[in-house]
Amino acid sequence: MAFLGACLGAAGAAQAQEQHPDLVSGELANGLAYALLPVEGAEAVSFRLVVRVGSQAEDDTDRGVAHFVEHMAFRSTRRFPDGGPDRAMGAAGAVFGRDHNAFTGRWATTYHLDLPTAETATVDLALAWLRDVGDGLRFLEAEVAAERGVVLAERRDGLRSGDAADELETAFHFRPENNLTPVGAAATLNALSAADLRAFHAKWYRPDRSLIVAAGALDPGQMLARLEAVFGDWAGAGARPAMAAMPSPEPPEAVSALVIPPSRLPAQSRACRNTPYDPAAEDDPLYELRRRVLTDIVDRRLGRAAARSPGIYALAFDGPAFYETRQVTCLVATHRAGQGPAALTLGQSVLRTLAAEGPRQDEVDAAIARQRAEARGDLTSLASVSPAQLADALAYGMVFGRPFLHPRQTMRQISRLAGQVRPEGLRRALARIWPAEAPATLSVEEGGTEAETLIAAWNAGEAAPLAEPLPATAPLSFEFGSPGRVVRREALGEGAVRLTFANGLVLKHLRTRHAPGQAHLRIRMGPTPGALSPDDLAAAVISAKILPYAGADGQPYADLNERLGAWDWAFEAGLEEQGLEVAADSFASQIGPHLAVITLHLTRPNHTAETLDALALVADELERSRRLDPTVAVDMALHTRLWPDLFEVPGDPETYRRLTAERLRAALAPFLASGPAELVLVGDLDEAEAVRLTAETLGARPRRPRAAGAPFPPQTYARAPPAPVEVTHEGPGDRAAAALRWPLVFPHPPAEQAAAFALALLLEEAVVAETRHRQGWTYSPQVGLVGVARPGEAVALAVVLTPQAQDLDAAVASVTAEARRLAASAPEAGDLERLRRMLLQALAEQDRSNAALASDLLSLDDWATRQADRAALQAALGDLTPADVQAAARAWLQGPPILALARPALSPEPRP
Repeated sequence: MAFLGACLGAAGAAQAQEQHPDLVSGELANGLAYALLPVEGAEAVSFRLVVRVGSQAEDDTDRGVAHFVEHMAFRSTRRFPDGGPDRAMGAAGAVFGRDHNAFTGRWATTYHLDLPTAETATVDLALAWLRDVGDGLRFLEAEVAAERGVVLAERRDGLRSGDAADELETAFHFRPENNLTPVGAAATLNALSAADLRAFHAKWYRPDRSLIVAAGALDPGQMLARLEAVFGDWAGAGARPAMAAMPSPEPPEAVSALVIPPSRLPAQSRACRNTPYDPAAEDDPLYELRRRVLTDIVDRRLGRAAARSPGIYALAFDGPAFYETRQVTCLVATHRAGQGPAALTLGQSVLRTLAAEGPRQDEVDAAIARQRAEARGDLTSLASVSPAQLADALAYGMVFGRPFLHPRQTMRQISRLAGQVRPEGLRRALARIWPAEAPATLSVEEGGTEAETLIAAWNAGEAAPLAEPLPATAPLSFEFGSPGRVVRREALGEGAVRLTFANGLVLKHLRTRHAPGQAHLRIRMGPTPGALSPDDLAAAVISAKILPYAGADGQPYADLNERLGAWDWAFEAGLEEQGLEVAADSFASQIGPHLAVITLHLTRPNHTAETLDALALVADELERSRRLDPTVAVDMALHTRLWPDLFEVPGDPETYRRLTAERLRAALAPFLASGPAELVLVGDLDEAEAVRLTAETLGARPRRPRAAGAPFPPQTYARAPPAPVEVTHEGPGDRAAAALRWPLVFPHPPAEQAAAFALALLLEEAVVAETRHRQGWTYSPQVGLVGVARPGEAVALAVVLTPQAQDLDAAVASVTAEARRLAASAPEAGDLERLRRMLLQALAEQDRSNAALASDLLSLDDWATRQADRAALQAALGDLTPADVQAAARAWLQGPPILALARPALSPEPRP
């Protein structure tokens, strides 16, 4: 999170006495630390309770206990028994998983609670639950048994085929203890009793090991009084315990190497150096800024080198990772099979040159400019940063002892220190973490390579002549023609305008005030692609998707990144039903260069051998995921049966392998050069500036010839099979997946739309309550509307489950029964009122989102009608009754769902 980095400051621990001017922090008498941040204009408030305990406090007999305890806080507490936390927070508008969640790490467990309002009753409810987390969890045997299944399901869903390689690599370069993930081990999770969880909680959950953070609509004095009232009598028993420190890894006496059997995609190799570390070094006020600048320069040099080397996908600097007296810094390479030694040699060469010569002054200046630009961006976006984001930045910053600063403070720090960041100082900083005299540890994911060969190659590289510097990046041409002119202006209502340029380009503009300094742009161009053959459609879809990463104007992506310096030019592209679409968030002050870079990609795109190299990796990843991941297998099986003509676009690996650079260019050319073109600019940007910037870019291009297109045929469920679609996967033998869909044509009347949206939320809550809370079969069932929620379009209520294989049929039957129950009985009035608030809140958030407004404006020419439709939907939600929702359930959920199942193959062990 960029904002997190800026708020945590750029000057390191020496500036810890400086903090955000609005922040109020301290400790209660019982040792509970607090940090309170009022946010002007906020309506919401967010809380974080950080307990300084994690997997570091465990041993071999209780791996996973800290994470298990975290789960129990959402199942049953003193004030909220038997699933009460989710129900109570849901009634307050905090959705489980999104607004109400927790995370266990190595050193801390953090509970998140984001409330939509700061009403007294709602805040009191939140504080009551957080206090229960501290000393009011109920560890009842039946509830522990049910939650055990959820914890095991989370662990099962997180397993990957490359986990063993990760563990070997980590133990070799760092310490074996670094592999102790919070999710734990299956054997200990199955053995942990309610008494074990209770004892761990009683020992570690105490005020003098905890921190509470609140950010948003609050008065610090009043909030502090409430914290005193709620938490003041919380006390820990006995002496304050301490987690053991992580011992420092022993440095090798000579270069050593480990060959890891191939199992990851892409393959990964590392070269690391273990060097002395003095914690007092962080007291240097330049430490953090130097680290950021140095890492930026190193990574950019490594990235440019990798971009010129087929089969080497990325090179990056990782670290340092700090221990008590040592630090470990790594060169990390991701690469094609067989390229590990070459990737490390290439990275070694780049680092040796930089260590010998130091960075150039222009590189330092550019890196500092990027730091300034990041801080300026954070200042610009401050008005739209949510209390939840601020609470995260504040909580995690305090845990790691970092100052929490206002972006203006960060900018002042950078200005004060920038003059002291010089090439020679950075060269010495690199020498401290990557000295030539420190023997490297090498790990290569490779088949058929000997460790001795790797060591010999590394030693030879250390003695080789320094490599020639990479050529300077070529200048970019942003000349697109003579500035265009507007020939017609039309008001669309509610402040939106449509302007037509002489070259046929249409600009739609809407000035907004809810996010000062920010803007969003969307572009649509080309004919509708419905007439394309499946092969042509596949090539066009893929070519569009990779457009932002394929480079432009003859330069690869890494060179563009280097040349464009501090400008943020990220964008997304894709082929949609109306043509090629591009979208980007931007700052109002950067729309000009942002739009120019996007125009460059749309007029002079690259599709080169480097692009094909990346597509080969995508094909391998698709093939593996279809074979080993039951959720992917079941999704592919369902799409194949329902829409066979479209299936090869998203999921067939051979589609990617057949492509050539010429094919990619040809597939996208009709959309780039012909058919209508439309640009939407929404945000804190006036009309005159929007016209000027458009005139210099897309408005300056030649008129586009007409192009015949055809719409896609409507996506229907006409091919829905009467019997379940069943497939097998070769992943772990205990994993399975099910996909259920109840299709229906999305309704026209706002009242029926409101009922459909409420029903989707109701089904989600029912499925989560049954499969997670009551049965413990799944960790995170996915439930919602799929398809385009637009009148006349076929959509579906969809459920995806990932239970154990032995529970698959029972889980499917249970979900189907929940659907029938919703069709048979109306929801409670209180539940409907809660869902109504959630939906109205979601609509309000869309109206405050430049991206959502731009998406709507792109699709509509009558903005006033859109606003009227939105008002009608809001009114329909206000009038919605339980009977309306039940009627929707009867129409949608009474019949059997379309069903697809993925079961494990006979062998329980996955192939790599």
